[in-house]
Amino acid sequence: MNRLTAAVLLMLIISSQKVDGQTDSITTRILSGNIIDDSLGYALPNVHLWNETAGRGAVSDDSGAFHIGVRNRDTIHFSAIGYEPFVMVVSPSSTQTETVRLTPRTYLIDEVVIRRFSSYESFIYQVVHLDLPEDPVSNEMREYIQESSTAAALEADRERAIRDKVERFGYTTPLGKGIDPAKAFQEKMMRQKKREQVIQAKFNRELVGDITHLEGDELTEFIAMCDFSEPYLYETDLYTIVEDIYTRFQEYQNMKDSIPSLNGDQ
Repeated sequence: MNRLTAAVLLMLIISSQKVDGQTDSITTRILSGNIIDDSLGYALPNVHLWNETAGRGAVSDDSGAFHIGVRNRDTIHFSAIGYEPFVMVVSPSSTQTETVRLTPRTYLIDEVVIRRFSSYESFIYQVVHLDLPEDPVSNEMREYIQESSTAAALEADRERAIRDKVERFGYTTPLGKGIDPAKAFQEKMMRQKKREQVIQAKFNRELVGDITHLEGDELTEFIAMCDFSEPYLYETDLYTIVEDIYTRFQEYQNMKDSIPSLNGDQ
């Protein structure tokens, strides 16, 4: 075999290998498999897959199974909340069905202190008075609290106006304006009973005790000091009442600190 023949054969072999490699790299196939937790072995749903080379993605189903179009040498990224990211480079040896194991990820957070609130009203007060940072989410929360408080106040004012109108003009019969004394008295007593129930729910000894942690004579003394009027307790929302109780309690403590006789000093 002369040199020319040998050179031609060598060029044909190299060209054939190059064409096979190009064909292999542009042929798309479906890569399927299952994604599982590496430590416990259970299936992981909703894992995001991203073929960085081809610019396409997929998500694993409820059983952890996935299907995505790939070519040889494509780079596939697997990511899920609570797990370390995983990267796979597709090779000719990659099987049609792969098992991908994701390693759980550990998140380090600062130390926190958990305390129990003495009452639901105390929880409301602390939440509303929480010192929020200046950011879009906190500003949106402030606006929501303000709008909710305004809406509650307007609704209470509307109900009060309706009650005033009914009490002013009396009972209206189906045949026209008129007053049925017995029925009007019965309805008035029912309204009074409901009024007392509303007031009792907003301001009672147990609630004030939970807020102030006072007991016995001290609690009785503080309740008398509050001296909230009946219309105020009926028409004012619970949050405002709790806030006023806190204010009065601070005044009560300051008063006790300033008067020796209240502290038992001689």
